[in-house]
Amino acid sequence: MAEAAILEAEPFAFDELPIADLGTISIRVFVLPPKPKKGRAKDIELPLDLDEGEEFMLDEKGATPVSSYLEASRGKRSVVYLVNGQRQEFDDNTFIVQDLGFRYLRSRMIIMIDVDGLAQEAIGQMMQGSRQGFYRGAVRELITKRIIATLKEDPDLLRLEQEAEEAVSELSAGDEKVKQTLDQLIESHHDKGHSFVEGVGGAGGDQNGDELGFKKVNKGGVVTLLPPDTGHAADYPALTSQPAASIIRLRPNQPREIAIKSIPSGHWEAVSQFTAQSDPRVMELNVKKELLDGHAKLILTFTEPDGFDTDEYPVHAVVKVTARFNGIAEPRQLPLSVLIKPEAYKPDPQLLEDPVKIKVTSREPVKIRRGDTDTHVRLRWDGKDRLLTDDAPKWKLSAKLVGHGGPQPDMNFSDPLAGRFSLLISPRPEWQVGERLKFEVNASGPGGRELIAIFEADVIDPPPPPEKPEKNKPRLVDGEFRTGSMRRPPYELKTITRDEYDQPCWNASEWTDEDAGAFIKPTERAPLILIINQDMVALREFRQALTKRNTEQDVQRKLNKYTSHIAFHLYQMYQETIGKKDYDVDVADAARRAEVRRVAMTMIKLMDVAEK
Repeated sequence: MAEAAILEAEPFAFDELPIADLGTISIRVFVLPPKPKKGRAKDIELPLDLDEGEEFMLDEKGATPVSSYLEASRGKRSVVYLVNGQRQEFDDNTFIVQDLGFRYLRSRMIIMIDVDGLAQEAIGQMMQGSRQGFYRGAVRELITKRIIATLKEDPDLLRLEQEAEEAVSELSAGDEKVKQTLDQLIESHHDKGHSFVEGVGGAGGDQNGDELGFKKVNKGGVVTLLPPDTGHAADYPALTSQPAASIIRLRPNQPREIAIKSIPSGHWEAVSQFTAQSDPRVMELNVKKELLDGHAKLILTFTEPDGFDTDEYPVHAVVKVTARFNGIAEPRQLPLSVLIKPEAYKPDPQLLEDPVKIKVTSREPVKIRRGDTDTHVRLRWDGKDRLLTDDAPKWKLSAKLVGHGGPQPDMNFSDPLAGRFSLLISPRPEWQVGERLKFEVNASGPGGRELIAIFEADVIDPPPPPEKPEKNKPRLVDGEFRTGSMRRPPYELKTITRDEYDQPCWNASEWTDEDAGAFIKPTERAPLILIINQDMVALREFRQALTKRNTEQDVQRKLNKYTSHIAFHLYQMYQETIGKKDYDVDVADAARRAEVRRVAMTMIKLMDVAEK
């Protein structure tokens, strides 16, 4: 993908910037396919601009998919800045992980920024006499901000990141007994912390084991499971779902069953009313409910209508489940976040030499977030890509804000790919939340021909930054509830085997027999993920030795102890990263990779000595 971005001067306290119009930069992003699994051949998509008779082959001998494209001694310089076609400056993949937020793509992603479109004065301010990189001043800072604003919310990159993330979510779940032990370790870890606060008094001893560790809130007469820093503490019961994922993934035209249960489970017999409300914004989503002994069953189905544009995927929805219990005044509510996305995209449409239509495929009204991040509006036309990308293109794209007295925002277009492209809108600071705007996209071609698409957009506030985990504090607040649970942050425990080693592991693109485990930081789409390697060489040998002198139950008990303690150490390692920024992501991940292996080896040796 390639995108052009316009730079505008902004006041900087650390540098003078007298240039009003800095010019443009060109951004190209290359995302290579992941390395194929060992012993399997993988079909590789050919570049769309491949000439007839030209051969194309990816070098798969490197440690990562991009290894063969980077200098051997400087393999992390995956973000390069070009002047007259030559590299003058670089950033490593720490920029991709920390500034752009694409942790799963860092070993497959290369970014090229061509700055030849900048004004000569701007290039002159960046060039140093030593020619050893750019001067880190105002112009360089503006370029960095523009790259982040352009790529951070790019729908294609977000889709690829989610696909890589989903591959991790499909790993086998950890043993339930291991998770119970891990929960106890985490709760004990918080209980013995060195941070003390004074709270209100309350009688204890009236809760059973199922209730320990949970905090609930009461807002507007509705009780749900939420983080303890939100709302006000309430009494049990509460509703929960199985699977208890933060996001329920749904395929079009494929029903999926979700179980709704009460905590504690014995309260379910007291349910007097039960409702499941579908999302009114997504009319294609159908929700059926069925009350059973001990729980309720929901059947979610997204029926894809005829002519549905696949560019509208992924579709997000929220299903609200509400239940009333006999003898309890406040209803219990559980919001379920649903993500609808097909397994594979449909074939690209037939593209024409003489296009006849252009349309907006993003859902309207488009949401434009205030702030520094560009909004990507997806569009599609039926013309061939080269009509827009040739050196002397026959067609040109333009966009404008209509019916508005204020100045025009900065707007740019990405290069088309199979007829799909995006309009990037940089929000104006004077736009107010709730304002409805109207835009016109124009494709002009030979003979004065014009294709026009019109869409409306609403200005909204950007999402609040993710909050750092804090010590649990019961709070009463006004506002909408979010799903959550105990004072420990939500997590998923996963196990990996040799057949699944093609997943990313710390700073490497795949696992090895020497790796003990890894954690993946939580995102807006997934909680903290703790992964344990079941086929680590030392663990496999220890397991074989155990089976010779122990019963099957004893072997499983000892392995559960090992797994829960390694997972707990991974949890503590993640806690140490909160609020900190790694100077070099690869170096930091390599150190964590070595640390968890050292802890695993120590644990195995101690257990082995105890056996003897």
